[in-house]
Amino acid sequence: MLKLTKTFLLCTLAAIICACTEDRVFEQNYDLPNNVWPIAEKVNFEFDIENAKPYYQIFLNIRHNADYPYRNIYINYQLRDTTEFIMENALANVSLFSNIEGKPYGKATSNVFSYQELLLDSMRFPHQGDYIFSMDQYMRVDSLDGVYSVGIKIVEQPIAVE
Repeated sequence: MLKLTKTFLLCTLAAIICACTEDRVFEQNYDLPNNVWPIAEKVNFEFDIENAKPYYQIFLNIRHNADYPYRNIYINYQLRDTTEFIMENALANVSLFSNIEGKPYGKATSNVFSYQELLLDSMRFPHQGDYIFSMDQYMRVDSLDGVYSVGIKIVEQPIAVE
């Protein structure tokens, strides 16, 4: 009986681990020199979509220190195809710290916090091929201190949308 229970638990654990794997299509981060993001610096990510059938999610990756001077960050972002057609153009207000406790969101390594937020959900690419995702900070300061890196992660949406 004990052997059957252990086997069942191992099989269940293996099924959970396999079910939790994500279909990451692209992930890239850009390290900002001296942990400062100048307002004029636009960060571009070029990626290839091989399968235009599924829906996708696009996440913002951001690493900042605990001394980052604001509770949030405004990000201008744009998604274009290779013909320069603008598919998405938006301003996102991303909260980096809890409004109640003032604690940073995300995972901490020493004084650096890594946080990920969903920017686009149920995104469908009209065709296979190359795309460009660009972003810049819109905090209205010439140099935004305390930001170590920014990036994007694109995954196939785990649940089909009909």
